Amino acid sequence: MDLVRVFAVFSVFSVHFFLNSGFYGQGIKGISGYFTIAVRTFFMVCVPMFIILSGFLMNKKKLSKRYYRGIIKIIAVYILASIVSLIFKAKYFGEDMDVWRWIKNIFNYSGISYSWYIEMYIGLFLIMPFLNLAYNSLKSKKEKLVLIFSFIALTTLPTVINYEYKVFPGYWEMVYPITYYFIGAFLSEFKINIKKRYILIALLVCILVFTGFNYYRAYISTRHEFEKGPYCDWRGFENLIDSVLVFIFIQKLNLEKLPDVIKGILKKLSELTLGAYLLSYIFDTIFYGILNDRIILFYDRIPYYFIIIPMVFVCSMAGSFVINAVIRIFKVILNKESKLKQVN
Repeated sequence: MDLVRVFAVFSVFSVHFFLNSGFYGQGIKGISGYFTIAVRTFFMVCVPMFIILSGFLMNKKKLSKRYYRGIIKIIAVYILASIVSLIFKAKYFGEDMDVWRWIKNIFNYSGISYSWYIEMYIGLFLIMPFLNLAYNSLKSKKEKLVLIFSFIALTTLPTVINYEYKVFPGYWEMVYPITYYFIGAFLSEFKINIKKRYILIALLVCILVFTGFNYYRAYISTRHEFEKGPYCDWRGFENLIDSVLVFIFIQKLNLEKLPDVIKGILKKLSELTLGAYLLSYIFDTIFYGILNDRIILFYDRIPYYFIIIPMVFVCSMAGSFVINAVIRIFKVILNKESKLKQVN
């Protein structure tokens, strides 16, 4: 599961390459256009995989004070990352360093451009024990599948059949995190008895088919630009299928023979993913600013993916390491003060 988390955050950085390098609004053409869409289609599994992982790991959690204390570190990482990002904005863009404005930006999730995920996850965290009660109260595998497919019908099916004309209720599309959460819970409980090679073949076929569909949608559009339709959004059928296949494939990998050093590195990187995701806004701004100023055409920027993504990954992880170290120091100080009060 550490590998799932690290791969997911790497996928986030990869998707942000298209967001920050001028892909959207760019005319799609030829083999290079098809390849670019294929890469985006594959890495769009990033957010769904994070949520599936939450369901995989958290589906047995129950209502308790200890459970709710688990959100404290997430909020602490978010607040520290927001402060660092606001300082960066003040220095880089010349924004006002107004304390009250900063507080407002932190609490309305606008201090970091990528903090929408935190806003979503806090809400999901608050209802996880109740989702677990619903899921675990079902006695059979069949009942749990009915639950999952009911949510797929509410959140994903409309992206398939409502694109041209609305014929199916689409009001509940934005509760897609619950769909992925229940899928994660199911995958933690029931083993998928399909060999890795067949899952990999299915994934490759899906990527080719979905890429072809996305390319076709771009081709028939007025300006031949990539179309960010609901079908390829987080709740869309493309990402639902791809994310589940990638998650199962990684789940089936046998990593027991990996050297302990590699396992240790994966575990440490896994712990830093949230902070790295939030801080990546800073390094995206810096690196893509330089790239876009020096390389004018989008298709000429594509080779720099192999330079920028590793740079963003390393810098973001390093920044997250510092933030987590600060949180650990505060935790040690607070624990010492608490023990002193108990003694007195």
